[in-house]
Amino acid sequence: MPAPGRGPGAAPSPACHNCRRRRLRCDRSLPSCRKCLGSGQKCLGYGPLLRWANAPAVRGRLVGLGERLEVSRISPPLLDPLVNHLDRRARHYVHHFATVVCRVLVSFDQEDFNPFRVIIPLATKFDFLEAIIVATGAMHTALLHGAKDQPGRPEMIDALVAKDRAIRLLRSAIDNITPDSQAMVLAATVFLINLDLIDSGKGGWQVHIEAASALMSCLQDPAHELDRSLTTSIDTIAADCLTYRVLGSAISGVALTSWAGRDLAEFFSVLRRAEAYSYHCCPPEILHILLSASSLCSDDGPARVPEALALIGRARALDVVAWVHSIRGLSAHDDLDIRVRIALAHRATACLYILLAVPEAAPSPSSVDMLVREVLEHLAAVPIDHMHLKGTIWPTFVVGAQTDDPEQRAWCMERMQAVSTMNRWMCPWGYIRTAVRMMQDLWDARDREPAKGGRRNWLLELKSMREKCLIV
Repeated sequence: MPAPGRGPGAAPSPACHNCRRRRLRCDRSLPSCRKCLGSGQKCLGYGPLLRWANAPAVRGRLVGLGERLEVSRISPPLLDPLVNHLDRRARHYVHHFATVVCRVLVSFDQEDFNPFRVIIPLATKFDFLEAIIVATGAMHTALLHGAKDQPGRPEMIDALVAKDRAIRLLRSAIDNITPDSQAMVLAATVFLINLDLIDSGKGGWQVHIEAASALMSCLQDPAHELDRSLTTSIDTIAADCLTYRVLGSAISGVALTSWAGRDLAEFFSVLRRAEAYSYHCCPPEILHILLSASSLCSDDGPARVPEALALIGRARALDVVAWVHSIRGLSAHDDLDIRVRIALAHRATACLYILLAVPEAAPSPSSVDMLVREVLEHLAAVPIDHMHLKGTIWPTFVVGAQTDDPEQRAWCMERMQAVSTMNRWMCPWGYIRTAVRMMQDLWDARDREPAKGGRRNWLLELKSMREKCLIV
């Protein structure tokens, strides 16, 4: 809420300490200003800033106070007026979403802006958005506490109850959708996909992607223009959905509704606008190539091989270094060299995928193995504790599923497991566990029954499987 006035003759109340240090305009709300809330920082308030003194005589005391203070360990979510109407557990899940999940959903959690975090205050206006935020925070908390081995944990129960409520409220919101609610319905729908990814990568992600794609078409109408402060957030959320759609159809073989030419051009312009925040670190042009290559799996026409070779040529022609350095809005602390490495890995993986989709397009029998080595070389340059490691899951899975080399298999398995166990920027996501199991199952099947007169094509086998998993 706004800070109380001081009377007509009083000087305006000062900005909070964070905003003053960053030279930002502060709205002086209590107990936390909106700038701090949006960036996920703890607001340091407006009064004198107490600090520890270094002098031996006063060490252990706070400057300005003559006696020791007992520090109150009240959790920040319990003090936030935006969630005071929720019970204690739900407030904790919202706080977890804001401080942990939102950090994972972007390539780099910038101090001044996180496109997912700025959506949270709108949950007070849209009940379906609040419910899905609670469900997502609860599900992620459950996984952190090992809920897969203890399905009866209260966090998992809370997550499932909140998810059920979110779906019911979202259905009602879709039935009564308005221009004002469209963007938030889209955000909640994409959050449902993220919830499936946190859980296992299975579930209803196909339906959610179709619904979100339809909503994005509506949002392109100029009559439904968004508030400027939300445009970047919605672009980033929509870009995630588009990436999920491309990668989901590439691996699972799910037949999604085809895009019209205008929609396709507009959707990929959304990907370009969200490049600075997308945790996949994949060039939009490569995603476009993957989308085209996926359709070649079921195309047996005479132009199949020439089209595949043309797509490989497009991928190789992409100047990855120039693309990375052209991204607008990157933090000054971002690691451009690692971004280049991951983008190069995505480019080589796209070429590998094309040869798996159209095996007869391979120039030589060794072409696939050479691409596997190229991808692994780029991936090995990404430190295991790096913030951008989460953008390497897709290429690691593809080369891992392809290789027969024991050392390469062990490296891919170790790297996949490290993303959710050793990397502080990712934390456990269920779809990674599913991807690890799928990779091991593919190896076991290939080792148990080698193909006669050739090599088993794991991509075509995955596309024909009944169980569909989203791997991003």
